[in-house]
Amino acid sequence: MIQYDKGVASRVGNRAMNQDRGCIIEHDQSLLIFVADGMGGHQGGEIAAQEAMNCFVDNLKRQQTPIEDPAGFLEMSMLESHRNIAHLGDTEDPPFYPRTTCVACLIQQNQAWWIHLGDSRLYLLRDGNILDRTRDHTYIEELYQNEVITEEEMLTHPMRNYVTYCLGGPNDMPPVSRGHYDTLQAGDMIMLCSDGLWGAINVEDIAKLNGIAMDTAVNRMAEEAERNCHPHSDNVTLVGIRILEADGVADANP
Repeated sequence: MIQYDKGVASRVGNRAMNQDRGCIIEHDQSLLIFVADGMGGHQGGEIAAQEAMNCFVDNLKRQQTPIEDPAGFLEMSMLESHRNIAHLGDTEDPPFYPRTTCVACLIQQNQAWWIHLGDSRLYLLRDGNILDRTRDHTYIEELYQNEVITEEEMLTHPMRNYVTYCLGGPNDMPPVSRGHYDTLQAGDMIMLCSDGLWGAINVEDIAKLNGIAMDTAVNRMAEEAERNCHPHSDNVTLVGIRILEADGVADANP
């Protein structure tokens, strides 16, 4: 049975409300990590983020674990979230279309599967190094991948907040991005965060959290991100887990 050190932090920043949502849910032999960032440029961003989180959590609790088709579970939950969010807006007069980014990760049997839409991110870390991260559905991510701009220039680009794919809205769900890692080890960390976190600090600092209790670490980083952008801080959400034991091998630095 995998054992975890877990932490969740979410701060309002200099906004009127917190439209981010984040959670870590254990259900028998499976663990779900989730972050959604309600899009403030559209009415009801916080409603969209909450509905997405509710959908993923409720679906997990209905599953027998370990889940037989983890990737299928994540995609089904994403599609159901999209439809539910769209329905929330359709029932109003006049109708509106709340939207949210979303990133979710399912861990079981020393493996991780993830799925995302938008610019909320997942980082997979080992021994202080970033093994993998999700690639944002944004215009500036496309520029970065095509080597037009650097990662540092992404943080100040005038279109840095322009998201190309998200949950909600009047159209069909856009194509999602998926990931899978099949050899998780004791000491590995998985972090999910909204852009209010990664846009405010050096992302390499996430890899320096080893040896710090996860709850302390994520709250310390969220506070730093909020402080760095004051008085214009976005909502900041960071959730993370460190694997303490996998396949009977304990982490040497819990």
